[in-house]
Amino acid sequence: MIGYGTAGMTAAGYARVTNRRASIVVFEKRPYAIYHPCSLPDVIMGALSCEDVVEEVPKIPNLTVHTATIVEEGDTSARRVRARDLRSGKVVEEEYDSLILATGSLPYVPRAIKVEDSSGVYTLKVVEDAKAIGEAASKHGSAVVVGGSALGIEAAYALRKRGLRVTLVEYFPQLMPGKLDSELAREVASFLESNGVNVVLGRGVREIRGPIGCKEVSTDQDSFKTGFVVMATGVRPNVELARQMGLEIGSTGGVKVDERMMTSVEGVYAAGDVAEVKDMVTGKPTLSLFASTALIMGRVAGVNAAGGEEEFRGVLQNWVVNLEGFKFGAVGLTEEAARREGLDVIAVSITAPDKPRFYPDYTEVRVKLVAERDGGRLIGAQVLGRGAVVEKLNVLSTAICKGLTVSELPHLEFAYTPTLNEVVHPVYVAADALLRRLRRRR
Repeated sequence: MIGYGTAGMTAAGYARVTNRRASIVVFEKRPYAIYHPCSLPDVIMGALSCEDVVEEVPKIPNLTVHTATIVEEGDTSARRVRARDLRSGKVVEEEYDSLILATGSLPYVPRAIKVEDSSGVYTLKVVEDAKAIGEAASKHGSAVVVGGSALGIEAAYALRKRGLRVTLVEYFPQLMPGKLDSELAREVASFLESNGVNVVLGRGVREIRGPIGCKEVSTDQDSFKTGFVVMATGVRPNVELARQMGLEIGSTGGVKVDERMMTSVEGVYAAGDVAEVKDMVTGKPTLSLFASTALIMGRVAGVNAAGGEEEFRGVLQNWVVNLEGFKFGAVGLTEEAARREGLDVIAVSITAPDKPRFYPDYTEVRVKLVAERDGGRLIGAQVLGRGAVVEKLNVLSTAICKGLTVSELPHLEFAYTPTLNEVVHPVYVAADALLRRLRRRR
């Protein structure tokens, strides 16, 4: 096993459950085995410490985890890997019956952005990054975050909560491009602005220059002076070792796998950020850079690598962001993405009570549904609000996964008690509104 993130850790666990006699050897480049990357913005905010998000390896029979060890070469014909201990320099070789690549992804900074002086320019991927950004935040009063992705939004919010002057710059004319439709993205931008984040949209960063403490970020229209910069401009699959081993790389840049998570080489599997998988809505190859899908991939790869039988069906890209109670997320295709795919779709967006109005913690939630015009198959959903956003996303994810039509949603049975939710579930409200629109168009 190469890599011990969510995919690798899950694969190791399921390989052990599948074959109790198997010897499982893991090589992990980090000096620590387990950490929680999705919690790094909370480390920056100061809500958690670096130590809080790092864990020890669980004691599992026949499991050996080598940390601070990098695999430099894989020989698929000899079924052997060569690794080097980064602390001692010692080189070790390990033979395998099955190999799982869980090498994850690496931060990506577009080549179009010229970084004249990299001091005070950070990416956010590992614990050391969060520590460095936190230290910079304690010394400087301002920061620019480049990239309006989920990570960029979380980082900008975290730095603002620490009292810094924060500017968030996004190349596209909206936040979360490709992940949220524009009308919901505007609500996210409004929330950030109401909390003091300067949101700048439709500006491409061209250059970052100056030493830390006196950085200048130049776009195609203006420039911003700041103490330091956080680059949240995406990630790319870490396929360096896969290429060296001769594995087929797919059109998305990830390692191509089949439904068993096996690569183009017999006995070699890939899982997590590094793997190219199938989008369950479009049927096309995609990358899925989420811990939730890495877990599923790791399970399938681990079971199959240990001699079992499991199949990976694909991904729906179910995600959520939580900014101290303000939540937003999506699953499946947005309306804009569906139209780019050439799909004839119809959509509706509603705002409904999340619980009865007479409760003091009454909240509303916004739900957007996207369905095929012909037949009404649900293919996407977006949810935003302060209520039970995750619950709704997971219900709608299940509905999309099972191929339900909009007309079937009102037949779902939801648990109800007024202290938690409305008897007329917001999913019902959205489904009824979309059904009325579908019937008017026929």
